[in-house]
Amino acid sequence: MKFVISASGATRCSLSSKPRFFAGPNPQRVRCRGKQTFTLPAVAVGLHWSFKFTARNAAGQVSVATGKLALQKPPFAVSRNWSGYIVPSSSPVTAVSGTFTVPKLNCKHTKDAGESIWVGIGGAAGTEPLLQTGVRSDCFGGVQDNNPGWWEEFPPLPETDFATLSISAGDSVQATVSQNLDGSWTTRLDDLTKGVSGVMTTGSFYGTMLDSNFGVWLHQEGSTATLSYAGGTTAEWIIEDFGFSDGSFAPFADFGKVAFTGLTTSLQSWALTKAEQVGLGANGLLLAEPSGPDASGRGFSVTFDG
Repeated sequence: MKFVISASGATRCSLSSKPRFFAGPNPQRVRCRGKQTFTLPAVAVGLHWSFKFTARNAAGQVSVATGKLALQKPPFAVSRNWSGYIVPSSSPVTAVSGTFTVPKLNCKHTKDAGESIWVGIGGAAGTEPLLQTGVRSDCFGGVQDNNPGWWEEFPPLPETDFATLSISAGDSVQATVSQNLDGSWTTRLDDLTKGVSGVMTTGSFYGTMLDSNFGVWLHQEGSTATLSYAGGTTAEWIIEDFGFSDGSFAPFADFGKVAFTGLTTSLQSWALTKAEQVGLGANGLLLAEPSGPDASGRGFSVTFDG
């Protein structure tokens, strides 16, 4: 949020808000002229603020100006744990993919927290199983500890990590979920930076492969012989505040800004629309928000607001 401030002849100025609007002291020192940018600790949906600008000159004279700000509700749906885009279809979605860069978390801001970035099919309405693959990043004690790649079919299975896929912050990753000609489904997580992929195929196995020798197992980590997928009618590109079995959610990690690019689906003549946006919020606060579609209609970004 930017304020334009002007106080002719002032030598010391401050700005206060009620309730608290910006991170840091309240009131806090500001420049007496020009533009001032403030970062909100979190965006509170539908709140109103009162501001007081105080200016003092060298002679000790004081001038005060007040103003009000109302933040309207966001122009998109708000979910407790998802932010990104959910594209619905009247027919089954049989392929979805997207590319993103694994973020370097601000673990000073959130010392013990996490977030997960993924691509998937189904699950949005709660009546279809969700098949997804992505990367989870965690802060432990103020340090970004790991970035495991994973796949999941929910329900019936919990998230399963690729134990032999080492992903680092800054790596470019492409995530894909697709149906094969024989009716089975494959999730594929390509670390484009390292040239290694985490792959799962229903009714077969999961593990890692080298991109240069794709189709040959580098490490076969487990069996999916009894696993099948019924398909879904939504495509998703999501940053998630993941939850636990007891219904609680992890503290949401500060990921800064993540861009999803090169999005593809099996749908004909499709492009992202603002109607498909979803933000992430909790307790009246908007913690993450998606941008509008980029110029191609096949990309967007999500910004951390918490």
